[in-house]
Amino acid sequence: MADQRRRPPLLAAVALTALAALALTALAVLALTALAAMAVATPGSATTPTPGAAPGGSTPGSATTPAPGSAPPGRSKPAPPVRYRLAGCQSRGARSYLRGPARREVAIGFDDGPWPDTAAFVRMLERNHARATFFMIGEQVTARYQATLMRELRDGDALGDHTFTHPYLTRTGDVRGELAHTIAAIRARTGYTPCVFRPPYGAWNGSIVQTARSLALATVLWDDDPSDYLLPGTSAIVQRVLAQVHRGAIIISHDGGGPRFQTLAAYPAIIAALHAHGYRIVTIPELLGFRPRYVQCIRLCRGIGVPKSALPRNAIVERAR
Repeated sequence: MADQRRRPPLLAAVALTALAALALTALAVLALTALAAMAVATPGSATTPTPGAAPGGSTPGSATTPAPGSAPPGRSKPAPPVRYRLAGCQSRGARSYLRGPARREVAIGFDDGPWPDTAAFVRMLERNHARATFFMIGEQVTARYQATLMRELRDGDALGDHTFTHPYLTRTGDVRGELAHTIAAIRARTGYTPCVFRPPYGAWNGSIVQTARSLALATVLWDDDPSDYLLPGTSAIVQRVLAQVHRGAIIISHDGGGPRFQTLAAYPAIIAALHAHGYRIVTIPELLGFRPRYVQCIRLCRGIGVPKSALPRNAIVERAR
């Protein structure tokens, strides 16, 4: 009897316990639902990565994931290599030059450019593995020819002064102006300062040589002249150059001042014959032993800058300016 009287209270307790458990479960479900809704409604939260974020919650450019193209943490981006460009040469002596030392070397000087044919002369020299010195008339050194002049420097050719207006210098009262204005024109277009000068028509005297020397220019003449400006024919130009050539010869020809197709056609055969006879073809400054001047690349350097290890052994390296 006693056992039967205690059953109702026991059953009631079990029922209350079950109801409490159900209530707690419902509350837990509601809480989880609310948290999930908050996470969806808040972009960039810890549980919802921002668009484009890296796995683990890191964004591009954060401390753990370097931005594209940036240096790794703790390392600086390496500086570009220092390069140098040909900026001129350093002449010497107070006399004029007809020829160079008696070594198995010759130098070719082309006068009266730049001209519409000059670019073809540059390409011809490239194809035939030769270099030359281009004596230029200052009033013709314009923007039209800047790319050609820079290509000459890239190839290792030298640039020379041939006065500003091509006068007879022995008849003009402004020798200094003719030379100085040409230096300025060449420097402005190329960053190169010439150190050699050739007087038009070969007209010179001691006073002209001294004026040139005061501008750091050596006066350069020639001793191998095919008279190509007279248009004697391609074969005649070839024969005349080779008949006069010798060790240390300075050859004169023309890339400007008139039609120069005969000269252009003659020089591949001339260069081939010189190479076959063991001659090195060099620039006039190189033939005369003038030291090249280099400066660190800052302007007008595209395509012509070289590392310091590639500079000639006798190069003068100057500060950039």
